[in-house]
Amino acid sequence: IAHVQGFGVADSSGRTVTPQTPFYIGSVTKSFTALAVMQLVEAGKIDLDAPVQTYLPWFELADKEASAKITVRNLLNHTSGISTKDGNRFLASQQGLEETVRGLNIIHLTQPVGTTYQYSGLNYTIAGLIVQQVSGQSYGDYVTQRIFEPLDMRHSYASHTLALADGLSEGHHYMFGHAFKRQYAVPPSGVPEGFLIASVEDMT
Repeated sequence: IAHVQGFGVADSSGRTVTPQTPFYIGSVTKSFTALAVMQLVEAGKIDLDAPVQTYLPWFELADKEASAKITVRNLLNHTSGISTKDGNRFLASQQGLEETVRGLNIIHLTQPVGTTYQYSGLNYTIAGLIVQQVSGQSYGDYVTQRIFEPLDMRHSYASHTLALADGLSEGHHYMFGHAFKRQYAVPPSGVPEGFLIASVEDMT
């Protein structure tokens, strides 16, 4: 690293942002989930072209026949047929990862499996559960032990509570030209698709 620096304030107290300040990294999280899947592919534990039902035998969307065709590769490539809109349906839910995926039998595909790119967070929610199922660890523990720790990412977390203790930055959004503190509960099932936390130093 040639140069790394923090800018601005991390919270309403005026605490300075440093290169070690943890932030939610949003959908960059998907890169970590894909890496976790590929580690398990290299370990011979996941086949990218195997159906999701190989690892989650009970997995089912509204269309049972189409559900059986969705592969792990379809999830990573956003070609499962699950729409962007449906991908955002569970962001307010406080259900766990498996509970959420078991509830996807209400989801209707908007495109045939494998034919069309449609960015959808649910693909990575499902992929995160496959990581959990195949590794025998929670998604958060797997990412922490197999990615964050080996890469010496000391200010990166899958847990809001742990990040908060390390100085997690407050999020904000803009309304009417003003920044307001963004307060919402992190959806547990959304962690593999958009709610990992890391510092800029760790990401570099």
